Amino acid sequence: MRHTVGDKLRVLEHLTMKLSLRLLCLSTLVSVGGFAGVQPLAVTVMEQQGLAATSIGVLSGLIFGGVLLLAPFQPALAVRFGAMRTYQAGKLLAVVGFLGCGWATTPWLWAGALLLLGLAGALTWPLTDTLIATEAPAAEKGAWLGLFQAGMGIAFAAGPFLAAIFGQWPHAVFAGAAALAALSSLPLIGQSLPAVAEDTDEGAGFAAAWRSAAGLTFVAFLGGLFENGTHTAGTLVALARGWSAPAAVALCGVMALGSFVIQRPLGRAADRRGTRGVTLWGLAILALSLAVLPLVQVWPALLWLLGLVWGGASGCLYTLAMTGTAQAVPERQVAAATTFMVLGYTLGSALGPVVGGLAVDAAPLAGVAWVFGVLAVTGWLFVLRQKRTPAV
Repeated sequence: MRHTVGDKLRVLEHLTMKLSLRLLCLSTLVSVGGFAGVQPLAVTVMEQQGLAATSIGVLSGLIFGGVLLLAPFQPALAVRFGAMRTYQAGKLLAVVGFLGCGWATTPWLWAGALLLLGLAGALTWPLTDTLIATEAPAAEKGAWLGLFQAGMGIAFAAGPFLAAIFGQWPHAVFAGAAALAALSSLPLIGQSLPAVAEDTDEGAGFAAAWRSAAGLTFVAFLGGLFENGTHTAGTLVALARGWSAPAAVALCGVMALGSFVIQRPLGRAADRRGTRGVTLWGLAILALSLAVLPLVQVWPALLWLLGLVWGGASGCLYTLAMTGTAQAVPERQVAAATTFMVLGYTLGSALGPVVGGLAVDAAPLAGVAWVFGVLAVTGWLFVLRQKRTPAV
């Protein structure tokens, strides 16, 4: 069969787009690794500066507050200025935010630096998720999203472990995260990204996407609440039990390792069975693991195992929400539905550290077990009542 010059150009364009998408994913993972190391290290530095656990929780939540503020406008900004320029602007904000953490000595300076990191995430994270959801083959969306989330798991594990190793020099860690964010942007210069399908009626598109994805948005909310709430609570519980700062930071790496291990098989299970049943299992395991948290008082090493379980059980929820979106929402509404997933996850992520800080202030072990345990059971009952569909 003869191929015209136009056919060859289309093939070349397709390969170029695939390369740019892979580079984009890699760049996002590098930034996430930096964020994952900076977040728990910032908690320990703020604790050493004398801030209360509740204040630390509120300040940590500002990262996700920044995402919540800007994420709804990310699709419009990408259309107005171009997807790549919007993404690179987010990377620039990340560099400034990481450097700001190194200079922060007051709550106001911490607030500004952490808010910038949230704004940076709002310009980069939704775009990456949307492109993966739309570009993945129809029968393998869960597997593709699971693979990317497995990469996120590696990044979330590597960041805290590196921060734990170099935790005695926090300024070096903050500067290193900024350098990695900047360097990972360089291969994207001159690249273009696949076009994301848009609904011609933006208002109707958002309304239709909400009708399709409201239940999944709540699942994403639970994912953010548990994932980031248990990270903050776990770090503070470890410090309250007398652990060193590097060990407390490393606990977050163990949680991320749990998320990494589960992502790929989780995506394949969602492709075969739908997301509802897998979500119920994840919430049930989370509730049971929280019920045994008070036993850490007599067996401190149990906290390492619980961190691994929390990482896997909580880390799966956002992946399941995104997989359900990719499976059930029409392609022209995926960008809007992804925005809802990001907003749901981000709202949960903003509240999670606050809830975790309040629970630790009330009672480091029993408070965390009761508060997050009740939330896990509530989420399980909500998902149980949802209609049995391929997405939920």
